[in-house]
Amino acid sequence: MNPYINLFIDENYPDFIDKYLTTKTLERLKYVTQFCGCDYTKLYSPLFFYTRFDHSLVVAHMTWHFTHDKKETIAALLHDAGTPCFAHCIDYVFGDYVRQESSEKKISDVVRQDKEILQFLKDDEISLDTLDDLSCYTILENKSPQLCTDRLDGVLHTCYIWLHTHSLEQIKEVYNNMIVLENEYGNSEIGFSNLEVAEKFVSMVYVYARELRGNTDKYVMKYVSEIVKLAVQRNLITLEDLYTKKEQEICESFATYFSSWSVFNEADVLIRSETLPDDVFSISFDTKKRNTIPLIQTAVGAKRIIEVCDDALAKYNELNDYQDSKYAYVKKIRKVY
Repeated sequence: MNPYINLFIDENYPDFIDKYLTTKTLERLKYVTQFCGCDYTKLYSPLFFYTRFDHSLVVAHMTWHFTHDKKETIAALLHDAGTPCFAHCIDYVFGDYVRQESSEKKISDVVRQDKEILQFLKDDEISLDTLDDLSCYTILENKSPQLCTDRLDGVLHTCYIWLHTHSLEQIKEVYNNMIVLENEYGNSEIGFSNLEVAEKFVSMVYVYARELRGNTDKYVMKYVSEIVKLAVQRNLITLEDLYTKKEQEICESFATYFSSWSVFNEADVLIRSETLPDDVFSISFDTKKRNTIPLIQTAVGAKRIIEVCDDALAKYNELNDYQDSKYAYVKKIRKVY
C-alpha cells in the first residue's frame, strides 16, 4: 500500500473485501487510470500512477470507516466496475461533456460475466439490483453538492496526487475530523465536526472543482476522445476493447498509428486565448461542473457550510463565477492524426 491509501485503512480491517481484489473485474481496473488520460501528457505530472482499482479500494475503506456496513463497503469496492479505459474521456466520444454518464456500463452487466464475484455476492447476500442503484447507499453515493466517499476521494486525490496542492498531513487532518451527520433530506451524509477544518476542506474543493472546469483538463480529455474515435473508425480498436484491454495496450496502438500522440505525450504548455486560433486543434465547450458543499455540525443540527460561514460562501461564489479562457490549444498539435 502507498502512504495515501494507508491513510484510510482502519485498524478494524474489513478482510471480507480481500477475496474480491483478485477477481478479473477488479484486476482490470488496475489498468484504467483515474485521471482520464492526464497521465499520458506532460501537461500534468501526477505523483504516481493512480488507477480506478486504487480509487475503488480507497472508497471501500472510507465507506467501511464511516459505516462499518459490509454491504455498502462491497458496493463501494465495485462501484466503478463498468468504467472503460480513459474513463470520462469516453463520455466525450459520445458528446456527453456535461453529464458524463454515457460510457459506464451497468455494474450488474459486468458482474454477470465474473463467476467468482457472483458467488462472492451470493455468499455475502448482496443483490445485483442494489449495485445498479447505489442511491440506497448514501455514504457511498449521492447527488452533488452533497458529499459522499466517492466524491471525497475525488477531492483528496486531486489535491495530493494530481495537482500537488495539499500534503498528506493536511488530508489526514481533514479526514480525521469527518463524522456522519443527518442532512436536510433526512439521509446520512459525511460532514465535519469542526468549522475550521471544514474550511480547509473547502479550499481543497475549490482546487478540485476549478481544475475540472478548466481548459487543461478539458483539452486532454477532448484530445484523447478524438484519438479514440479515429482509432475506432480505422478499426484499430473497438469500443468494446475499452472495457477489456489495458490502457497501455491501446496507447501503444496510438503511438504506432497516430503521429500527434507523441506530441501530446511531450506537450507541457497549454496556450489560452479569447479568439479562435488558426490551424491548430483547439477546444471551446462547457463541461460538467463538479462541486461539493459539506455539512458542518452545529448546536442546532447539521448545516451546509455556506449557511454558517461567510468566507466559505464567498469561496463558492468565486468558484461559480470562474471561467477559463474561451479557447485553448497546444501549439504543435495542428490536428489529431
